[in-house]
Amino acid sequence: MGRMTAAGIAGMWLALAPAARGADEPLVVKAGRILTMAGEDIAGGTILIRGGRIEAVGKDIDIPWDARVIDASNKVVLPGFVEAHTFRGLDRPNENLPSVPFVSTFDAINPLASAFEDALRQGISTLFVAPGNFTMIGGQGCVVKPAGTTTEQMIVVKNHALKISLQPRSGLSRMAHLAALRREFDALLEYLHELEEKKGEAVSSAEGSAELPAEIESKREVLARFLHGKIPGFVYCPSATDVLKAIELSHQYKFKMKLVLGRDTWKAAADIAREKLEVILPPDMIFWETDEEKHEEVLRILPAIFAQAGVKFAFQTDGSSLGAGYMWYQAASAVRHGLPRDEALKAATLYPAQILDVADRCGSIEKGKDANLVILTGDPLDIQTWVDQVIIEGAVVYERSKDEKLKRILKAADPR
Repeated sequence: MGRMTAAGIAGMWLALAPAARGADEPLVVKAGRILTMAGEDIAGGTILIRGGRIEAVGKDIDIPWDARVIDASNKVVLPGFVEAHTFRGLDRPNENLPSVPFVSTFDAINPLASAFEDALRQGISTLFVAPGNFTMIGGQGCVVKPAGTTTEQMIVVKNHALKISLQPRSGLSRMAHLAALRREFDALLEYLHELEEKKGEAVSSAEGSAELPAEIESKREVLARFLHGKIPGFVYCPSATDVLKAIELSHQYKFKMKLVLGRDTWKAAADIAREKLEVILPPDMIFWETDEEKHEEVLRILPAIFAQAGVKFAFQTDGSSLGAGYMWYQAASAVRHGLPRDEALKAATLYPAQILDVADRCGSIEKGKDANLVILTGDPLDIQTWVDQVIIEGAVVYERSKDEKLKRILKAADPR
């Protein structure tokens, strides 16, 4: 084993032993305050976990005699943050090949990447790791948890959705990019129609059949499943014009989609609301720009714009920016600029879980859901708050007291 790999393993899984034993034994978290994201907050509440799931949550919970108890009576507990779109942990986000729907981030995720260690340190318990934005049909993304030594151990939903981008590739106009995308769709529908005709079942290629032909080529199967509405598409739209084109394509080819937005897409907020589409906001979601009509600088606050339009949205982080690299910071920034506190926290927990269709498992603290919890030293939107522990599926996978990397960073920053 190489030196870097050994160091990566040591730094990544700070609490591997507790994680290994934690999922089977009863676990109780006594919290000073529980932010359930499913109703009222609970002061002085208790969460009982068994078999990796939440068995009970409330104020008067019977504690099993053999339970391990975490005393968080002076701390705040909330659901693990959920990031609905990210490139974290990818070897490469596939931005070179224009149309490869059959590839999957499952084969490119590096479980030992420091990005997953950082995700735990930030309180993120669930992520949708997707192909990059600068491709046409980039492949399938996976919903994962940032804990495990193999990709198989990390998987929550394998090959959950197909990533499509309306960002023109280098050297192409938007017209050429859209034409190429339509050619891919039309060629697939024609291929499926020919298969049906061979079986003697005349099926309209515009509507498609309920089930896919058994004879379909493996490389075409993913795109066929997408056009048959069996998997959603996460469509990257850098501009408002792209949003309108995405809506047009979804009507024409009858596919389901979620939108991954660029900054300029706020101009299409009403159209997005009318279509009842769910969106992932860009990391730089609050910015100044020149108003083309008034010729003056205007502050654009995307969370407020989309909330006012009635659009469900989730936050997205960006590792290249200090503030926007944290889910709590995105939520705090939105609150600072007028978004209600509860809505901001849900945009970092429950709403992204709903957008990823995994809200039956995570995003809120409720009986029957996976025990994905973050224990904080204080209010989640306070800059002085630390992530103290992270629990995923009932296992303690991060403890700040055992975070050697964090200790080294703080020691280096200490002026003494």
